[in-house]
Amino acid sequence: MNLTRKHYLIGIAVTVLFAVFAIFNLGISREQTQTEALPIRVKAMTMSSDMMSSSLIYAGEIHSKFETPLSFQVGGKIQERLVEVGDRVSKGQVLLTLDKKDLEQSIRNADAKVKNARSALDLARKNLDRYKKLLSAGAVSRLSYDQCQHEYKSALSALEQANANYEECRNQLNYAELKADRDGIIIQTYADPGQVVNTGTTVLTLAVSSNLQAQFNVPEQTVSTLKIGSPVKISSNYSSDEIDGSIFEISPIADDRTHTFKVKASFEDNGALKLGMTVRVLLDADAGSISNFIPRSAVTAINGESGVYTIENNKAIFKKVSLGSLKEDKVEIKSGLNQGDVIITAGANRLHDGQIVEIM
Repeated sequence: MNLTRKHYLIGIAVTVLFAVFAIFNLGISREQTQTEALPIRVKAMTMSSDMMSSSLIYAGEIHSKFETPLSFQVGGKIQERLVEVGDRVSKGQVLLTLDKKDLEQSIRNADAKVKNARSALDLARKNLDRYKKLLSAGAVSRLSYDQCQHEYKSALSALEQANANYEECRNQLNYAELKADRDGIIIQTYADPGQVVNTGTTVLTLAVSSNLQAQFNVPEQTVSTLKIGSPVKISSNYSSDEIDGSIFEISPIADDRTHTFKVKASFEDNGALKLGMTVRVLLDADAGSISNFIPRSAVTAINGESGVYTIENNKAIFKKVSLGSLKEDKVEIKSGLNQGDVIITAGANRLHDGQIVEIM
């Protein structure tokens, strides 16, 4: 009887526990359902025709098509630099000079050698004339005459060598003045007075002020779409006026440091753009891969695949997209979105597919 009563009490206790557990789970389930039913507040934007980008903009700089590195043809210590960056110079104008003391001493030494060689030649000529008469009179042997003639030829050769050395010293003195080989503008200086430079070391860069070009760098995803002749529009940072141009050179090799490709574009020079100016280069729609640009914050990833959340019937729907280039705080969407799509731009990292959302 006691055993039956004990079993009865245990059964009641188990039943009560199951009932409590069921009620507890029901409460949690209702709480979760209510939580999931609460919409997540997000920011959103609508893909519209106003967002369609017909161009890509890159920073560039104005250069000359003809930029000449200038160097001395003789080494030495720089005595004076007569120009600065931005100076306009004329062909033949002296730009830099070297210390001439050593060169002038070399000329004096060379001149002395010429005089000595000339005196030696005069003496050899007199000896040759005398031996020629003695040979005719039979007073000297043919061998002695030939030796005298050899000494004359050697003296003549020595004078020629001394004259050549003298001319070389004079040229070196002339080379101590670096002159402009054409009209242009100094765009770079690399040496200062007192600095010792070697033969061939670039000390200045001279640019022709006409035949200007814009140089800019593009990423690899853009360079593959460019071609020679592609149109561009160029404008300075202080003016919105645009100058039409076209691409005439695309580097086949990326820069080791930036991994970008240098592109050069020519344009009609109207005087508005100057050497060294920073400019904006706008690639026309035909020049590159152009698509939609959206905020980077809108892009997320699920299982390693990039995409964005769109809003359909108040629910977040994940859409895969193909990404392109970056432009400031935006990213290019090459495919996956359509005009009229409402995309979530903030709060995407808190969502899952099918999540109920509310636009702030």
